[in-house]
Amino acid sequence: MDGTILLIDYSEYEREKTKIIFDNIGEYSFVEADSLKKFYSILEDLSSITLIIMDIAFPVEKEGLEVLSAIRNNSKTANTPIIIATKSDNAGYRHAALKFKVSDYVLKPYSTKRLENSVRTVLKIGQRFRYEFDSAHVISMSIEDYISKEFKVASRAGQNLSVILMAPVNLKKDGSEQSTELSPEVQEKIQNIAIEKVKLSLRSTDTAILNANKDILVILPFTNASGAQKVLEKIHENVSKGLNIVNINYDEYYYAVCVTFPHDGKTFQSLMEKATKKVEDKIMLEKITSIGASVLDNARNTYKKFNK
Repeated sequence: MDGTILLIDYSEYEREKTKIIFDNIGEYSFVEADSLKKFYSILEDLSSITLIIMDIAFPVEKEGLEVLSAIRNNSKTANTPIIIATKSDNAGYRHAALKFKVSDYVLKPYSTKRLENSVRTVLKIGQRFRYEFDSAHVISMSIEDYISKEFKVASRAGQNLSVILMAPVNLKKDGSEQSTELSPEVQEKIQNIAIEKVKLSLRSTDTAILNANKDILVILPFTNASGAQKVLEKIHENVSKGLNIVNINYDEYYYAVCVTFPHDGKTFQSLMEKATKKVEDKIMLEKITSIGASVLDNARNTYKKFNK
């Protein structure tokens, strides 16, 4: 074992995400504090802590500074290196934290590489050999890698992960009304409005992805089916308001479904297979129920004629 890391963060998701980073660094055990009560209950028992990673907003900055003070006043952790990982970008709190000799101040949301590099620097751990692509066209993490990481975090923590699929289906409620082909310019405007409003509906830990096929995927870490449904309702409300600007009815243009790991599938592809099936079933149902009354009556009369 290479050491023990103390994680101080009220968010289980953030703590699990931090643990994943250490997979690339070494073999470490973890002590976790998810509340002030928990922190103070373990403070006197802390020994041989290699590194402390904490959110200064615990749950607010003032109390986070008090935690820092308690750490430095404890003989067992007085000289333990500390990395702050937080959303708090207030210059005053940042300056106050540095007075407690913190080693780094990392702002959320951060790339995993940013925190990994900080840990390596603080603990003086060299980089293992890694072949790097020297190209501006290579992104730091592909969508597949990101999704794989989120599933790994959820699986390790024994938590749910939900995915919302928001597909443009361009449905018409009235069967007598022909679907009008929208121009590429209008479709692009709809997509831009939709993705903007979707992002405004999400929490900081959620991610919205606009796929090349115009689907919008929303990844909801540590979210069960009930929570995903609430997010979906918020998305519906916000996107509907945005699309009113271009006279588009949300329910005629988009259909959204949510699926949840592990209940609906244990891999991303199995979840998407189920989500796509839900969308396809909806389209088929709409096609059936949108058949005009006169067409149905004619079909019934023909059926009766051939069954006399």
